Amino acid sequence: MNLFNFSQEEVFTFFAVLVRFSVLFSIMPIIGDRFVPTPVKILFSLAVTFTLFPTLIKSGDLKPAEAAIWGAQTGTVITTIGLEVFFGLVLGFTSRLLFDAIHFGSNLAGNFMGFAMASTYDPHHESQTHVIAEIQMTLASLAFLALDGHHLMLKASMDSYRIVGLGQAGMTNILSQQLIDLSSQVIQFGIQIAAPIAVSLFAVNVAFGIFSKAMPQMNILVLSMGVTAFVGLIVMLVSAPEFQVVSANIMMKSEEWMETVMLAMVGRR
Repeated sequence: MNLFNFSQEEVFTFFAVLVRFSVLFSIMPIIGDRFVPTPVKILFSLAVTFTLFPTLIKSGDLKPAEAAIWGAQTGTVITTIGLEVFFGLVLGFTSRLLFDAIHFGSNLAGNFMGFAMASTYDPHHESQTHVIAEIQMTLASLAFLALDGHHLMLKASMDSYRIVGLGQAGMTNILSQQLIDLSSQVIQFGIQIAAPIAVSLFAVNVAFGIFSKAMPQMNILVLSMGVTAFVGLIVMLVSAPEFQVVSANIMMKSEEWMETVMLAMVGRR
């Protein structure tokens, strides 16, 4: 295979691989975030495709000769490319779920601390977010990069052709059930992340409830806002090492989740 002398089948196959990687990298965490310029994402997808394309062919995970079948008619070409887009969307969405768990837990903690009125617009998630969530998401992203999580995702992207070939992805009953199960785990992980702050602030609110009954003349509403935020920040500072460990353990599940979803797309568990 010469770089400048592709056959028609190789061109079709290369384009299909480029579509899968392009859609996947546009959604994956960190690489697909909005602060990364679009031209950088395009060039990165193209560079990864050029690098991995010969390797995938040598390993037998890609067979350009099959393009003579699905590339013979316009309908089959559109179907194959559409399935590659679907595969990239589902796999990219799965890789972001674990980051969404941390974001959900951080926003939940921010609500408990009373920062709901001080929320700002987050262009990455296109929603309102708290300062607490921005701080904890930054820590989680640094932990993710320190643990080579981005390398694990790239490895899972390459291994995807071993599990799901070109145009073989599909919306199965197993896939829908797996996505529901993963979404429930996202909520569970988010509650675990917010638990230290939630429990400590619950104790603070119980104490304020007792004070309001014992000393009705005390302005609990004004006093509780500052105390709640202060206690929440202290707890967040003290539990920062544990948060990094928990968030790292959560994000290291990304490869396992991505493999589970890929198997589900071909009807396997």
